[in-house]
Amino acid sequence: MAVRQKQKVLDIAYKHFKDFELPLDIEYKSYVDIIGAKDAVHAISVKRSFKAWKYLLHALKKHHPDLMVKPEPAPKPAPKPAPKAAPKPASKTAKAEKKSEE
Repeated sequence: MAVRQKQKVLDIAYKHFKDFELPLDIEYKSYVDIIGAKDAVHAISVKRSFKAWKYLLHALKKHHPDLMVKPEPAPKPAPKPAPKAAPKPASKTAKAEKKSEE
């Protein structure tokens, strides 16, 4: 098939994936259900241009990386609060005074 036909099919698929925010691992039947049978890229066009649906999806990933979902960076953990100072142990004389009072 001509290069222009292949590019045309790729452009139509790109437009649909962009407008409907479709994932790049979608099955052809699901794609047709979402887009509609009249507007979707025909199976014959996909077969003639790319041999199979999976090759069209691969071409979309390769030529239009903006369609791929970008993983969001993991949020940075909150800084740990400074450890509180441990209470100072009472001196031995204070303990001795408390015992003598009892």
